[in-house]
Amino acid sequence: MQALLRISIFLIVVSGLSPAAIAQPANAAATEFVLRQNVGSNLKTLGLATARKTQTFAILVSGMGMLGAERLVSKELDYHAPQFQGQWNDNLAKAYAQSFTSEELKSLASEGRNSRYFGKLSEKQAVVGDSIQRMSATVLTAYVSAALYSAFSKMPAK
Repeated sequence: MQALLRISIFLIVVSGLSPAAIAQPANAAATEFVLRQNVGSNLKTLGLATARKTQTFAILVSGMGMLGAERLVSKELDYHAPQFQGQWNDNLAKAYAQSFTSEELKSLASEGRNSRYFGKLSEKQAVVGDSIQRMSATVLTAYVSAALYSAFSKMPAK
């Protein structure tokens, strides 16, 4: 095992490629997968679920009712999504690149459920989900905070 590690490091040094450069094909394929399969489309859903758990949302509900609060927060999440979607997608791609090869991700991107790697996608979902949660908690928090701040500032006075 030590010899294999040394050979790998030697080949990287000799070839002039950094580990980051070697990982780039998987990252590019992961980005393609995330975009083509619309994996990041859950940002607003997660944002609304997160917003509902806050004290600010409770204040909005007390002032506007549940339906009014949900409509306003949903509108503000839509407004702020472009500011956060890119980072959300980047983090998703990084998480998938950690668990899948470039070949697997290209296949999943182009073939979706018909890919021979779709089973692996299901098997790795918990691992990928944990990684996404670690990497994207701050993005989700910032997104929800921006939307709630905007919603609160637009809440009609009683």
